[in-house]
Amino acid sequence: MSRTRGILAGIGYATIFGFSFLVTKTTLGLLSPLQLLAARFMLAALAMSVLAGLGMIRLSYRGKNLWLLGLMCLFQPVAYFLFETYGVANAATSVAGIILGALPACVALMGALVLHERTTRMQSIGLALSVLGVVLVVTWKSQGDAMGETRPIGVLLLTASMLSAVLFNIASRKAAAAFSPAERTFAMMWSGALSFGAAALIESLGTSGSAPAHMSAGMLMAALPGVLYLGLLSSVVAFFLINYSLTHLKASQSAVFANMTTVITVAAGVVLRGEQFEPVQALGTVLIIGGIGIANSSGAGVSASSGN
Repeated sequence: MSRTRGILAGIGYATIFGFSFLVTKTTLGLLSPLQLLAARFMLAALAMSVLAGLGMIRLSYRGKNLWLLGLMCLFQPVAYFLFETYGVANAATSVAGIILGALPACVALMGALVLHERTTRMQSIGLALSVLGVVLVVTWKSQGDAMGETRPIGVLLLTASMLSAVLFNIASRKAAAAFSPAERTFAMMWSGALSFGAAALIESLGTSGSAPAHMSAGMLMAALPGVLYLGLLSSVVAFFLINYSLTHLKASQSAVFANMTTVITVAAGVVLRGEQFEPVQALGTVLIIGGIGIANSSGAGVSASSGN
């Protein structure tokens, strides 16, 4: 039963992140990347604090390994979002999608080395199919991108972003033995709020008088729906679901749902923006969904952490 809940949590966070790309693209027309990151995580941190104050979530950090928790927060959200934000700005969409699509395979490798989580042959096949599906969908969808957009620094930053996500999955899985999903999510939201808030303030002071450092009330109101979605759903809910799934699934089995985000993003583009859906994308979608199903088809070697 706990494994089923872990799978449902994986589907949940992939769905939320899938729509977040459209929301982010729209909101970045009003806010700078650092302003958006600061706003979403400050809102998320305040929301988590309200839940804790009302007694709706229980937090207890006393006597626990805060070093491990801090390391987890450094990897995600701080390092991941900084590397991803500036990596995407220096690389074509296809390059970004392929590099980040390798996440589940890298998590499986690190999970075996650090957590000693064994991956069965069928689970490895599922991971490979899922990554192949991402390559097909992203390269076909982005075949019009100018590869000239991609600079070496972009590839380097995106690779660092993917590795940060890998290390976060490993750290969160390890931290699950002592910290509940709510405790891990609370720490992540406040680390993001403080880090990106400070960075956005420095950016604002350094670009005094220039847009979008100083915005009108109208621009803030226009950005509010996007900030609410990214702060409450894409940050609080989605990261809670990630931490929850990492409590009940192997790191590689949880991470493979990240590739489902590609499917949701494409579907959102087709339904909401009228984008075309080509046969190659359909094949890639089938491979992603099939790969996720195969990777999570066997409970062998899955040890659910009790008490969380």
